[in-house]
Amino acid sequence: MKKFPKMKIHPLLLPLCLLYILQGQCFLFLAMFFFVTLHELGHCVTALLFGANVKQIWFTPIGERAVIKGLENISFFKRQIVFCAGSAVSLLLGLLLILFSKGETMTFFASFNLLLCGFNLMPFLPLDGGNILLHWAGRKYGILNAAGILVKVSRGFGYFLMLAGLLQVIFYPFNISLLLIGCYIVYSNKKEYLHITYQTYRALLAEQRHMKLVQQVYTKRDVTLGELVAAMSFDTYFWYCSMTEGKVEWKSQREVMELLLKKGAGGNVWG
Repeated sequence: MKKFPKMKIHPLLLPLCLLYILQGQCFLFLAMFFFVTLHELGHCVTALLFGANVKQIWFTPIGERAVIKGLENISFFKRQIVFCAGSAVSLLLGLLLILFSKGETMTFFASFNLLLCGFNLMPFLPLDGGNILLHWAGRKYGILNAAGILVKVSRGFGYFLMLAGLLQVIFYPFNISLLLIGCYIVYSNKKEYLHITYQTYRALLAEQRHMKLVQQVYTKRDVTLGELVAAMSFDTYFWYCSMTEGKVEWKSQREVMELLLKKGAGGNVWG
């Protein structure tokens, strides 16, 4: 039986709620939060349908973020559906509100959903577009190699939003939306690489639940375990070989991972 996901509240959420209450915009805040919840439910429902688990729901200043366990064990195509599901829900809601609603309020909420869809598809972590890009790039360059670059770029984007948010506060007092989003992205990416590393190690050591491509890789004798693991992906099973004095040695992906746990990332594969 699957456990009910844990709930976690981001510390920036409470002062944001208080700000909306003081401005007399409590309904607006709750309505936007409701639409963001539907967006996140799109991810959760599709993940559950594909056999993954929703481990935790994190309530943040820009809505909820579901922490899904087991995505690395489903196929690449199914992972992409999970990542796109939230934005698909927001897009559908925006179009329905445009077609069947009247009045300025409904027009605003239609625009909000379309904006939510577009924003989440931007190629920065932890947004949906960032996860889509991570797994596409990870197939070719390795999940950890791709994550190392993407986390740095995403953090830079967060700092840019924080700067834009400061200007927004100056010209539009009490509007701190960009500042909050920037702070959230910077804060999230401080731990994002560690989270991806844990997820990757667990996936590469797990029993395989679906068929994978098998790839043979020739390596130099002085290659480190960290270099090999950084280039691994969730959708390929790797076999490594090296030759010394006419003798060929082989190691499987699992053997490399087990050596990594014993020797660390700087350990030698063949020594």
